[in-house]
Amino acid sequence: MAAIFGMSSSSIRAVIGTTARTIRALDNARRFQKHNVAFVSSATSPSTLSIREHKDAQRVKYLHQLTSFSLDTSRRQFHSSTQLLMAKRKKNGGKTKKTEKPPSKRSIKLSKLDQLENADDDDNCDDNGFGDDTIDFGDGEEQTSTVATPFATQYHSPVMFKECIDALLQQGVFGEMMEEKLERWRKKKSIAEAKLKKAGLLDDDEEEASNSAGTSEHIRRPRLFVDGTLGGGGHSQALLEQLNPEDILIGCDQDSEAISTASTRLSKYLGTSEYIVEKNGELTCGWEEGRPMFIPVQSNFRNLVEVLSTIRHPSSGKLLLGKRLKSQDGASEEELEFPNGVNGMLLDLGVSSHQIDTGERGFAFMKDGPLDMRMDSNSTTAAVSSLTAADICNEFDEATLISILRTYGDEPRARRIASAIIESRPLHTTTDLVHAINSVTPTFARQKRAGLIATSARVFQALRIVVNEEDGALTEVLERVAPWALSRSGGHHSNLGKNSSDGDDGILAVLSYHSMEDKMAKRVIRDGSVDLVGRRGKGGSLFERDLFGNIIQHDNNEEGSHVPFEPLGKPQKATDEEVAINSRARSATLRVGIRI
Repeated sequence: MAAIFGMSSSSIRAVIGTTARTIRALDNARRFQKHNVAFVSSATSPSTLSIREHKDAQRVKYLHQLTSFSLDTSRRQFHSSTQLLMAKRKKNGGKTKKTEKPPSKRSIKLSKLDQLENADDDDNCDDNGFGDDTIDFGDGEEQTSTVATPFATQYHSPVMFKECIDALLQQGVFGEMMEEKLERWRKKKSIAEAKLKKAGLLDDDEEEASNSAGTSEHIRRPRLFVDGTLGGGGHSQALLEQLNPEDILIGCDQDSEAISTASTRLSKYLGTSEYIVEKNGELTCGWEEGRPMFIPVQSNFRNLVEVLSTIRHPSSGKLLLGKRLKSQDGASEEELEFPNGVNGMLLDLGVSSHQIDTGERGFAFMKDGPLDMRMDSNSTTAAVSSLTAADICNEFDEATLISILRTYGDEPRARRIASAIIESRPLHTTTDLVHAINSVTPTFARQKRAGLIATSARVFQALRIVVNEEDGALTEVLERVAPWALSRSGGHHSNLGKNSSDGDDGILAVLSYHSMEDKMAKRVIRDGSVDLVGRRGKGGSLFERDLFGNIIQHDNNEEGSHVPFEPLGKPQKATDEEVAINSRARSATLRVGIRI
């Protein structure tokens, strides 16, 4: 340091000592001035003070004659970036960034109410008298709002209806993704056809058909859609309002009450009630020319292969789909209304809001009712399932109960809850089951998933899945029904030598609410199978693949062994605005696949 300043070390120590004494003298002067003690006096002489004290007094006297030191930061020089930051803080009231608080749930609800008051009454009413934007779920499991999305009634509020309709009709964001996918398919197809032509494996007729595929205009044909979970008819109404006059929508549900409610709501589109097994009252078929047609079907979606193959058009009398099997002798099957297949299928899984809010059905743990949980409990036919939730709680052994709670509910306290259920037997009502759960579960917990409400929801979900065999039904509809019914895309690169206008793009949209359903939908759309036994190939698919990951085709299978679907975009979640209005949409996940 001495070399830097050009001073000796003793001189530097002297300067530092003088500075420290000056600061100490200033502190003493301020302390004495505070108590009105005159620190410096003209009568003071060097004889009465030591030499060092006299020098300190002279320094203080000299410093007081100078301009007083000020701590005003406005006179200080700051860096330019610091000055900008200080200016922002002064402008924003002490905050660095001017952040606007997000709208609260209450403000969103009030804005919705204002919109409803300003809207016309005729635009907000359905044919059945319910308001499109009003819904009252009561005091069910979750406190939902009295204001819901459009197409919502007192029976049910459709979840993510806009995203579902955009996916089925290939519009909006899904339309853009579909165009990009078709462009990639065209490039792959042209490369593969060029290789086959070079090898001499592509006939002239196939080449002409492939070349005409890019120049031929797409002919608009009538379309067929299937709503596998009709419920209150919210998604179906949203879809019917955007369909063309010659299009047809088939709504399927096994609950007779849901079929009657949706048919009454969609009476102006209703073409026939022939396929409703149990009619709760007289239904009016109000379909007219120039409107899309709605055909309700009372059945479980796992049986749609047998049901759809027998449905005929109410006007022409032709089969809509038929058996969709290629005859071995080459004989032509009966003329079909939709020979290419279904254009879109929607599966809104889980239980509807009306079923949860009806205590007599046994789905809600916050309402007292019998331990039933059967989807078709209102039916009087012989096809009603005999197993109820009370039978499971009162008759199954502890090991089976533990397996059910862990597999279908992801319950961490499965062993303790199963033991509590056995000790509390017999159980007849939902309140009895909640009391059994509460005996080993705290009412409130620090972790959100550990409280009584979350635990009861998982237990009731697991019992409901077992009672209605939802896992088996979902596996069957994903692996068998959807590939059979949906139209295969003619533009896929695997259809070499074929015109892309020969087939439509069949869309599968699956709306799930818990991890088991979402995993099953993801595996089928990605790998073509729910079962991961064997784990051969990419992602555990059961299809054989070569060294490069391509699926090996087999000539002995007329449909081929390729994966039936290809994902269209990433999974979609409900928006924050929709969750604020309808809290039951917070766990919804939408997955979309295209039939190839």
